[in-house]
Amino acid sequence: MGKNLVVSIGRQYGSGGREIGKKLAERLGYDYYDTLLLENASKGSGLSEEVMAKYDEKLANKWFSASIGMVSASERHMLPVSLRTVIVQFEEIRKIGKQGRAVIVGRCADQILKEQGNVLSVFIHAETEHRIRRVSERNHLSEAEAKKRIRNTDKERAAYYNYYTDMEWGKTETYHLCVDSGLFGIDGVVNILCEAVGACE
Repeated sequence: MGKNLVVSIGRQYGSGGREIGKKLAERLGYDYYDTLLLENASKGSGLSEEVMAKYDEKLANKWFSASIGMVSASERHMLPVSLRTVIVQFEEIRKIGKQGRAVIVGRCADQILKEQGNVLSVFIHAETEHRIRRVSERNHLSEAEAKKRIRNTDKERAAYYNYYTDMEWGKTETYHLCVDSGLFGIDGVVNILCEAVGACE
């Protein structure tokens, strides 16, 4: 894959994907993109970071999605805000892909960069009980509340990913590597991914 590798991390909610992504980027000396991607994408787009965050990885106005590749910059103002956020995020991901040496969390990056041939796609998962404990402790929620948030967030991410990529979120065949963070732990997964990156470079 070469030195301009991008690691795309898909993740179940509560599996530690964001923490893993940050630690991996630090270990590799790569740039890290999560909320920073929203910040960069909002610049010059006419969309605030708050608006970008509101529609982040959430499927809305799906009937307009076929227009993504056909709408000119001058016509974008006619599209729903939710779809405009998708367009500018995907464009930002392509820019990051050209630069390489980056870790991107979520947002369909694996499929957006697939044709560039420089992406290592990873999916982080864990058993539900492990994720419930993690979310409950981190967000000070009851186990019932944590379970509900996990279910709803995963449902939103899956709908977004499946629709805009025509692939299946979380399915092993969709990714190069799927790792159980409940089994290996956060640092253990980072070690595994560092090995994988080394093999790809």
